[in-house]
Amino acid sequence: MNQDSAFRVAPSPPSSDVAARRLSTPRVLSPIGLVALLLLALLTPPTAYGQDPASALLEAAKKGDADNLRSLLSKGADVNAKNADGRTALMEAAYWGRVDAANTLLAKGADVNASDKDNHTALMGAAGPGHIKVIEALLGKGADPNAKNKDGGTALIEAASNNRTDVVKALIEKGAKVDEKDKDGRTALILAANWGHADAVQALIDKGANVNAKDKYGYSALMYAKRESHSNVVELLTKVSAK
Repeated sequence: MNQDSAFRVAPSPPSSDVAARRLSTPRVLSPIGLVALLLLALLTPPTAYGQDPASALLEAAKKGDADNLRSLLSKGADVNAKNADGRTALMEAAYWGRVDAANTLLAKGADVNASDKDNHTALMGAAGPGHIKVIEALLGKGADPNAKNKDGGTALIEAASNNRTDVVKALIEKGAKVDEKDKDGRTALILAANWGHADAVQALIDKGANVNAKDKYGYSALMYAKRESHSNVVELLTKVSAK
């Protein structure tokens, strides 16, 4: 298209009244055409939460609608389909704590270690909010407790940062590395101490965490606890000779 045609004025309507009426008269479907449309509507599988099966699957997982998940999967929806952010239905179920939905997806072959565009996994998503039942289901299906996101964070670091003591214990019992560090060199203990999470700090100490580990800035768990005035955490760390 040249520059002149891009700004060309649209043609004027027909001057004839008959032609104008003909253009404005709505088309009416024949009985055969109407029946064909009705048949098409009946034969098209409906989705409860959207037009495409992938979006519907993720929304059903988020809402914990296990019945609709089974229905969508029986109609051919991909159990490992991802949205624009790389998130799967299992990740949605895990983050929102929908244990029935998570178990349904796992039973249908969901990839327990799939990651999104930031390398977050379903296990990480469940660890932060502390959904222990989902955590147990994921670990039971082989979820990697030492997988890392783009910031080097792990499920254990997520759990400790949010004071999810039961999750901390469950992850370590399934092989989570207690002194694993993120990209800034921070361990689960350092982050728990920084946020003043005394229960998580105690759980990590009990599981053998290195109380004198330092991040890339040279700060230890005790230093962060003192800086943030978390006196209860300072007391716990001092009792085990932390520096």
